[in-house]
Amino acid sequence: MRSWVKAQLLFTWGGLHRYFGNTNGVRHEYERAAHYFDRAYRADPNFDQALLAAAVLRYRELGRVDAAIDDLSGLLAANPAHSSARFYRAMAYQEAGRYQEALQDLQAFLDRAQPGDPNFDSALRMAGLLDDLVAPA
Repeated sequence: MRSWVKAQLLFTWGGLHRYFGNTNGVRHEYERAAHYFDRAYRADPNFDQALLAAAVLRYRELGRVDAAIDDLSGLLAANPAHSSARFYRAMAYQEAGRYQEALQDLQAFLDRAQPGDPNFDSALRMAGLLDDLVAPA
């Protein structure tokens, strides 16, 4: 129970740093947010949301795409049905120019998506665009 509480507090602290980064456009705040998200995950390794948040920050705000892909691949190794990790790994692959892998993840995401998933429409649209991009001429 104590590790759960610690993880929640660290995650909240990371969320505050992310908010300050978004508000002020300060890269250092994103670095601090990722640091606290990582600490939250280490405090409670079942707290997937913390590692997911760190990975999204890494590829989107910090430009550390390979590190984000590694984090998301770790989440998927532990839980292949983790839909958010699959979606965001596809986005990170796309950012890295690895379009075939992005398309594969999007197709797997769409195959398993639950009704009402907030990423469904984006995934459907991106899969269509990537399919056109990687299709043989």
